[in-house]
Amino acid sequence: GKSQAVRSTLDARLQMFVRQSLKNHIDFLSTQNVHDGAVLVLDNGSGDVLSYVGNTGNAETFYVDGVQARRQAGSTLKPFLYALAFEQRILTPSSILKDSPLEIPVSGGVYRPRNYDGAFHGNVSARIALASSLNVPAIRTIQLTTVERFVQQLQELGFSNLLGSDRYGPSLALGSADVTLWDLTHAYRTLAQMGLKS
Repeated sequence: GKSQAVRSTLDARLQMFVRQSLKNHIDFLSTQNVHDGAVLVLDNGSGDVLSYVGNTGNAETFYVDGVQARRQAGSTLKPFLYALAFEQRILTPSSILKDSPLEIPVSGGVYRPRNYDGAFHGNVSARIALASSLNVPAIRTIQLTTVERFVQQLQELGFSNLLGSDRYGPSLALGSADVTLWDLTHAYRTLAQMGLKS
């Protein structure tokens, strides 16, 4: 049969560089119980996929596509939460949020969010709260925007297969939703495009 050329947006040199960089990074983190990862590189303007590395090629994860696998989002959702609060004119980057002990009644008890460093930092601007990835101010922010509206925002950004908003609590601000790297990277591209989704 006649061979046919296949066009791709992948950059071969970048693909090799990314694959090796991921392997080096995972080797460096192996003592911290990190054994695999994935990388997706997009062109912010066109949305072209320049590099797609689903795993390091280890025998245990060879068939796992880490770009499409669902993982807890963690703090990666915080920029979208603050963007929503700014868009709704609930906050500005200079708005002051309290980073202090907080107790939220939830079914089965009380939710007490803590920061990664275990400390509280008093009054902080939204700008500093986001830049420092503080958890308590993010929880206070989702209380202002509402969980329902934040879920809607994430869906509008292209996050697929999210549960109904009634399935999430305030911890959604800290990334309790399972998302794919594919959806997350495209959502960040929307931020890079000044909020324009394409």
